[in-house]
This record gives sequence, structure tokens and C-alpha cells, in this order.
Amino acid sequence: MKRRFNSVATDAVHAGARPPESRTLPKVAPIYATSVFSFDSLAQLDEVWEGRTPGYVYSRMRNPGVDLLEEAMNSLEDGQGAVAFASGMAAITLSVLAQVSAGDHIVSAKVLYGGTYAFFHDELPRRAVGTTFVDANDLGEVQAAMRPDTKVVYCETISNPLMEVVDLSALAGIAHRGGAVLMVDNTFASPVLCRPIKFGADLSIHSGTKYLNGHSDVTGGVAIAADKTLAGKIRSLATTYGPVPSPFDAWLMMRGIRTIDLRVRRCSENAARLAQFLGTHPKVTVVHYPGLEESPYRALGEKYLDGGFGGMLSFEVRGGLGGARKLIDSLDMVELVPSLAGVSTTVSHPGKTSHRGIPLVERAKYGVGDGLIRVSVGIEDYKDIEEDFSRALEQV
Repeated sequence: MKRRFNSVATDAVHAGARPPESRTLPKVAPIYATSVFSFDSLAQLDEVWEGRTPGYVYSRMRNPGVDLLEEAMNSLEDGQGAVAFASGMAAITLSVLAQVSAGDHIVSAKVLYGGTYAFFHDELPRRAVGTTFVDANDLGEVQAAMRPDTKVVYCETISNPLMEVVDLSALAGIAHRGGAVLMVDNTFASPVLCRPIKFGADLSIHSGTKYLNGHSDVTGGVAIAADKTLAGKIRSLATTYGPVPSPFDAWLMMRGIRTIDLRVRRCSENAARLAQFLGTHPKVTVVHYPGLEESPYRALGEKYLDGGFGGMLSFEVRGGLGGARKLIDSLDMVELVPSLAGVSTTVSHPGKTSHRGIPLVERAKYGVGDGLIRVSVGIEDYKDIEEDFSRALEQV
């Protein structure tokens, strides 16, 4: 029998605090909405803290629900250690910081998510860490940029926003011969289409906000390491800095993972058809999508992407920024959203959102001008997607 107290005030604090015992398990794991865990004794605290007895201490360190998310991502990415974060940028920054110190050097692809570029270009120099930006598909340029103090080679499986596919195995070889690790942002491909660790990457990173969650209702991130040592270094830094996901956010990412295969494959099918439609439209000047026969990244896409070429594409319309503005404002079903990978089709303007912090002169050099529109293709009936773009293009 549970203890009864003499006061409503005390009962209100303590009654119903322990979950009931059950031989059966819930079909869906609960949300472990607790910041801290209780102990029966100091001896038990020592045993848990020192790893002699399974258990939890404080949710900034570990949480059962977050552990389930990390277990799932390890399985999906063939990893040896996953660490979950409160955002994709937290996963990127803490993973890199766990590998570099003052005086170290990074070789990075120059076509990147704008937040990542800003971290490398603006923040890391304050820590005396330099970055050389290269064309990740020019292996000679990558090799030439390597230095004795290079600790990280960094790229995206499918680049944001030009949809370039990189040669993962070749980049892994260059990195490892130079004593560096290869870190890959696998957000656009997702584990459904690519598992970078399989091709030699040391770390695969995701913005869990995107395809992992898939419903535009959470922010999160995950880094999956090929070995436990690297994972341990990242976890140690994450515990110190504290950018961990809330139990509810971890639960939402797990909820999304359950349908990721269905969603990503449907998004990829729709994106392939939309890319073909836009590629033949007279008002579209260029389409970036690795699944197109004429794409310079088609062969690499066939090598590294399994089951589709992704749900992301970008294109330019005639008229530059004016043409892009007219098209975006003329869309009806498709919304302007500065994110991606939800179930609905959305558009974004990289120059005014993800790459806003990069000067036009810099990004225009590699094709991210003010006329570029990025599309995150959703799971709707394809005919409705094409009709909306067709009507909007008539207004350009």
C-alpha cells in the first residue's frame, strides 16, 4: 500500500509520483518529461554515476527517450554512437568543436547551408581555427587544400541549395590519408537514400527538424559516429555545453522516424517529376536536381543514393529576383517556408533565408544568386503540385 500523508499539500506534491508496475509495455514509448532522476541511497547514486548500474542522473547528460532516439539513429545509419541535439546547427557545431583546437584547419565544401558556412567563416576564426572552402567535386582541389594541421573534411551528401552529390568514398580517402575525419551533413538525403558511414565517412549529421521529424513541428539534430571514441568526445562536449533536445522533442523525432521511408520515397518520386516538368518549361532557365539525365551529378547520385534522388530541387526563372518574387507570390497551395522536408510542398528563397548571411558576391560565384528558388517537394498528389507551379509560372 502506498503511504498516505496527513496534509493535502504533501499529498499534492508526492501522490502519484511513481509509475504503476506492469508486466506489459506501452506500444509507444512514453515521453520521459523529467529533468532529474531520484535515488534510494548515496550508494545507488555512486553505482549509476560510475556506470556500474544502469540508470539516469540528469537529462542534460542522458534521458531514456533521447537514448531511444539515438538507438534508432545508430541503427538507421550503421553507426557506433549517436548523440542527439536541440537543433541541426548544435549537432554540426559541437561535432566540429569536439575535433578541432586552436591552430587546427578544416577543408570544407563551399556550397553549404548558410548557417554552417557562417560557423566556419565567421565563428571558428575567433577560436583560431581556419577553413579552406573548396569545390568538393574537384578532388584535386580538395587534396591541394589539405595541410598537416587539417583535422576535418566537411561536406553535404546533397548540397544545399544546388543539389550537388559528392564522391563520398573519394573524400573519405583524402581525409584519412591526411589524418583527418570526414564529416557529412546527410540531411537532404536522409538515411533512407544514403548512409555515409557505409562509404567511409566518420560522422553523419542530420538536422532532425527536416526528414527525421518530417512534420515541421520540432527542431532537433543528431550526429552519428562510425566509432565510439568520436561519439564519446562529442557527447562529453554536448554534456558540457548543454544543447540537448527536450524529452518531448526527442519523442516527436522518433514519431517522425516511424514513417520516414514512406515519406522520403514519395517526396523523391514527386521531386523527380517536378524537376522534369520545370526543365522543359520555357520560363525556367536552369534546374538543379541530381535525378535529371543531364545533371552532372547523375552518376554520383546513382552510386551513393539508393531508391531515389531526394525530395529537394532548386531552379531559376527568367527575370532574376523579380521573376523569383513573382513566381513565389503567385503560388497558391505551395507556401513560402524558410525550412524544408515537411509533408507539404514548400518553396524557399536561399538568398533571403538560408544563405542570407553570405554576401551576394560570394554566393553568386558558385550559383546561388537572387533568382534561385529552392523547392522542398511534399507527399501531395503530384498533379496538384505541378498545377500550382504551372499557374504561377504563367505570371512570370
